[in-house]
Amino acid sequence: MKARAEKLNRDNFQPENLHCSACGAESRRLSAKFCFTCGKLLNEGYQPLDTLRASYRMQGKSFLRENSVSVNDSADIFQREQNDMAQSAWACCVYSMVPYLGILFIPITLILGALGIAAAVRHPRLGGRQIAMVSVGLSFLILVLQVFLWALLYIIPELGKTV
Repeated sequence: MKARAEKLNRDNFQPENLHCSACGAESRRLSAKFCFTCGKLLNEGYQPLDTLRASYRMQGKSFLRENSVSVNDSADIFQREQNDMAQSAWACCVYSMVPYLGILFIPITLILGALGIAAAVRHPRLGGRQIAMVSVGLSFLILVLQVFLWALLYIIPELGKTV
């Protein structure tokens, strides 16, 4: 029995099958058909996506998801339990940090922040009260910085005339 297995191993010995063309791993058996590391067929040649598939252990797996996902498993992305006013207030607060032009977003941030706080008080399950309050508080600080930047636009040319 052992002699027969050795004869089969000698008959199946092919030098190109010693290393995987995708990940470069050495096969453990001479009669192996698949790479032990990444799962690629050892008798196949190199293909462009082999390295990428091997790095994610995706050899032999299909990329088609449409057959595997049923209609009932998909989630409705428009059904969210969030305070959209608070999220919009935070986005406007971030946009208001743009020098000079960001001053246009500060009133919008204050309005949306107030609406976000009101929505959080009326419907506590939505949340977002803290982020609405932070965006309103930061908008006052950003307003001071924006006014300072606009004042610099008028002060610097006047300093240039006196020198």
